[in-house]
Amino acid sequence: LQYVPTPYHPDGGGNNLSPCANYVSNYGMANGLPLDDPQSGWDKTHPWKGRDPRFYNDIVFDGCLITDNYQCEIPNIELFTGGASRDVNTASRTGYALKKFLHKTCNRYDDGWGYSPQFTIGLSYLRLADVYLMYAEAASQATGTPTGKSSACSLSALDAINKIRTRAGVEEVNAKFTGNLDGFMCEVRRERAVELSFEGHRFNDLRRWMLIDKPEYANKTSVEFTRSGEFDKAHPENNAVSGFHEEVIVARSYSEKHYWLPLKKSDCNMSADFKQNPGW
Repeated sequence: LQYVPTPYHPDGGGNNLSPCANYVSNYGMANGLPLDDPQSGWDKTHPWKGRDPRFYNDIVFDGCLITDNYQCEIPNIELFTGGASRDVNTASRTGYALKKFLHKTCNRYDDGWGYSPQFTIGLSYLRLADVYLMYAEAASQATGTPTGKSSACSLSALDAINKIRTRAGVEEVNAKFTGNLDGFMCEVRRERAVELSFEGHRFNDLRRWMLIDKPEYANKTSVEFTRSGEFDKAHPENNAVSGFHEEVIVARSYSEKHYWLPLKKSDCNMSADFKQNPGW
């Protein structure tokens, strides 16, 4: 299924997609390191600063200007705990909103509403970035090393990931993740989460990696914080916050049976040897 975005209402009042905080955490730093790496430079008091450029392209965070119309009541979104745009029914439940696929003027104040040029999405059947990502995963898994490659391709698995990062303006995969397959696959999974975000891949990716039932993926979190210091409307990425932490808001009950989907009962009843998938 392809995600269809819903325009964000600056003053609430609509069904808005709120990316969960633990998913947004996949967007690392511009230096290519994940947020939890001790050398990444990520700081909880300035959580929006120095991030992967795709973070600023895809994610609405606290203080972002969400309209070109400064007569709007709240041109800079309030996503801090208790802020105007944190109503769980009409605005953001998680402390984030989505702007991937949406032009900033697609709201009632800028008159970019409805079937307008601001609300037009060009979708490809297969993105080149996905081809690189699939190749990187297949080549590394087949050879057991991040530097593995197909005999029909000059690129290694590592080269393929770095091509995507170079295009996005992110530094290449750090050497600490290229010494073994497990470390490299952590970065491959994170790269798929960021590059292909909200494009319909995540559910199947987590199932085939047999991770969908793990709490860090099954649980969905919000980010809670308060603003701290002087507020910079022009450069919200520089704003300071305090008390930054995540809270679980949804705990999904997945199990190993969700690694597969159920087969049709009518098919399973055709033969005693045609078994239903485990758990179903």
